Amino acid sequence: MITSFLRYRKQLWWRRPFIGLKWFLGAALVALLALAVFIGSVVLAAIVGAIVGALLLGWPIDAWLLRRRFRKSPFHNDEIAFDMSDSGSHIVGRDSEVRIGWASFTRARRFADGLLLFQGPGFFNWLPDSAAVDKAAVANAQELARLHIQDYREV
Repeated sequence: MITSFLRYRKQLWWRRPFIGLKWFLGAALVALLALAVFIGSVVLAAIVGAIVGALLLGWPIDAWLLRRRFRKSPFHNDEIAFDMSDSGSHIVGRDSEVRIGWASFTRARRFADGLLLFQGPGFFNWLPDSAAVDKAAVANAQELARLHIQDYREV
């Protein structure tokens, strides 16, 4: 699940400049923190230190929250079978079964280790290559996505 969110974030165009800005602000805040410690301002040092800590711990806290929310999901620890054909996808789990036509998929992004299928802006399915039965299944899924999803890109 964490890998799927990492792949989702990796394909967002606005994240790259944001990461550069985050590093720049982090360096400026560390310099401000050093200045606050040097002049002896405990309150300013505590505030700036908390902001620097939030910058450094943002992703670990986010990953922890994602895992915690998913543990409460009815799909937690469910093994699913995700089959793709010319008519769409068929997903079968322990307590669920879903058929999704190709028209419901809006985008597809191919990564070196899997395929990310979107159903709108924030809802996606991560299909890691490691979960496939064999290399032919990976190639077949990639070809089906390329044929049926107009916005298909390799990242």
